[in-house]
Amino acid sequence: MTTPELSVVVPTHNVGLWVGELLSSILEDQSSEQEPVDLEVIVVDDASTDDTVEIAEAYAARDPRLTVVRSPGKGGGQARNHGVSLARGRFLAFADGDDLVPRGAYATMLRKTRETGSDMVVGRFFKLFSDRVWWPVRPWPAFEEERTLVRLAEAPSALRNRACWNRLFRRDFWDSARIEFPDASRSNDIEPMVHALTTARFDIVTETVYVYRDRPGPGSMTAKSHSPAGIISYLEQELRCARRIIALGDPQVRAEYASLIFDADGWMAIVRALRGMSVIDPVALEPARALIAELVGLFDDGVIDDLERDKRWGWRLVAAGQWATADRLIGDDVRWGDRRVADILETLQLVADSGVVPLRTLQRPLVNTVASISLGDETLVGDDLADLVLKHRDLFTAVAEAVAAEDEEPGWRLGRIMAALDSPELLRQVVSGATDPVTATSLSLVDGRAHLHLAHTMVGAERLRVVFLHDRRRRALDYTAAELASGRLEVALPTAALSGGRWRVRFEGRDALSDFDGPVVIHEAVIGERFGERAQIVQLDGRPRHGIEVPLTFGERGVRKARRVAGRIVRRVRR
Repeated sequence: MTTPELSVVVPTHNVGLWVGELLSSILEDQSSEQEPVDLEVIVVDDASTDDTVEIAEAYAARDPRLTVVRSPGKGGGQARNHGVSLARGRFLAFADGDDLVPRGAYATMLRKTRETGSDMVVGRFFKLFSDRVWWPVRPWPAFEEERTLVRLAEAPSALRNRACWNRLFRRDFWDSARIEFPDASRSNDIEPMVHALTTARFDIVTETVYVYRDRPGPGSMTAKSHSPAGIISYLEQELRCARRIIALGDPQVRAEYASLIFDADGWMAIVRALRGMSVIDPVALEPARALIAELVGLFDDGVIDDLERDKRWGWRLVAAGQWATADRLIGDDVRWGDRRVADILETLQLVADSGVVPLRTLQRPLVNTVASISLGDETLVGDDLADLVLKHRDLFTAVAEAVAAEDEEPGWRLGRIMAALDSPELLRQVVSGATDPVTATSLSLVDGRAHLHLAHTMVGAERLRVVFLHDRRRRALDYTAAELASGRLEVALPTAALSGGRWRVRFEGRDALSDFDGPVVIHEAVIGERFGERAQIVQLDGRPRHGIEVPLTFGERGVRKARRVAGRIVRRVRR
C-alpha cells in the first residue's frame, strides 16, 4: 500500500444529513489533472445513532481512499486524536462531518508548503448560515495578503482564527510539537491551535479553503455551549491558552489575545451560555466563576476597564459569581435599545447592588434612561416614569453621592432629578423633559435680524440669559419669567451685532429647582440650513453642539489677512 501525501481526519457524530456532501467535496473535488492530490480520508465516528456510519461506509465501498472506524473513546477530541494515530500521510488536515471543503483547497495549501517548507498553512474560510454567509476573516489583518514563513508575533491577528479545519500541517511538525486535542465537550481545537500558532512557522494563503456550516439542533456545538459543563470546558481550555500566550512574552500577541477573549470569543461564550440556560444555578457554575476570576486576574491591567459598558460590567459580575445579575444585564440582546425603561432601571439597580461596579459608572446610563424616554412613550406600558424614578430613588441618590465623592459634577439631568426627588409633581415635570433644557428649533433671517427659535423644559422658569460667544466677544440677551411662561421663545439679534465667524450659543438661567447653564443644542434637521448669505447653522467640533456661522465681510477678511501677515513678520524677527 502506497503512502498518501495527505491524510484528512473527519470526526463524525450524528451528521447523516450532511456527511455525504462533505465526503464528496473531499474525494471528488480536490484533485485535477493539472494538480493531483494523493490523499486518504479517515472518518472516525463518535457513537452516532443516526445513519452517519452507513453513509460513510457506502462511500468507502466505492473509494479505497476512505476508511471508516469507530472512536475508542467519547468526544470529538478523542476521535481526532485516534484519526491522527491512524494517518499515514506526510501532511495532516481536519474537516468536520457537516461542513464542506471548496474545490482545490488542499491542492492550494499543499502547493504553498512544498514551496516554503512551512510547518502549517492557513487559509480563509466563511460560515454558511441558513439565511446568510459570513466572512469572519475580513477584519483580520493577517489574512489581507499572502504570507510566508511567519511567526505569530509577525501576524498577531492570526490568533483570531483558532479552528483546526482551515489549515494543513506538516506531520513531523505535529509530532515534534506534541500537539493533541483535549478531552473536552466543546471547542476542543482552540488549545491545540494556539499551541500550533505559538510554535510553528506558518504560511497564510488568501484562497478560501473551508466552508463552515452553522447548523441548528441539539447535537451542534452551539447547543452544547448552553450548559454549565459546556462553559466550564471552554474556560478550562481558554485558561491554558492564556498561560501559553503569556509565556510567549510578546506584548502585541498578548494584547491581541486579551481583545479576542474579553471583547469577542470569551464574552460571546458567556452570553450564549446564559441565554441558553433555562435555570441559572450558581452552585453548578461555581467552577466557571473561579476560572473566569483567574482569567481576569491574568489580564487585569486595564484590559477590562477599557471595554464597552456591558462587557466591562459583565466580566466583573461573573468573576464575582453574580450570574443572575449578569444574565439580567445581557438580557435577550446585548444592546439595550428595545428594552422597557422599567427593566433597564431594575437591571441598573441589580448592578449597583452587586457591589462589583463603581457606582459613578452608572451615572450616564442612569440619566440617559430617564432623559431619552418621555412620559408618552409606549415602552412604559402604563408605568409612570416619575414613579419609576421614585421607586429607585436610593439608586439615584447613591450614584449622585458617588459622583460627588469623586469631585465630579453630577451633570444637568442627574442634578435636576436629585433636586426634584422630594416633590413628585416637580419630578414629573423634570423627567418628562426628554431633551436638553434649552433647544434651538430653527434659525431665520428677517429684516436684518437673526431669529433663533428656542424651546425649554425649565420647571417654573424665573429667568434666562441667551449668550452668543465668538473668541472674546459676548452678546447677551435676558428674558423674564413672563416671557418664558409659554415654554417657547424667539431670540432676535441684529446681524450687525454678529461679526463674521462661528458663534456658539449658550444659556444661563434659574428655575424652581436650581441655577443652571449649558450649551444650546440645535436640532439636527436644521444643520446646514442657510438663510440668505448671512447666517448658517453648523456643527462644531464633531459633537452635538452647534452654532451659527456668519460669513466674514470684505473688511473683516482684510483685517484677518493683515493680522496673519503681521504675525509672520513678528515670528521671523524673533528668529
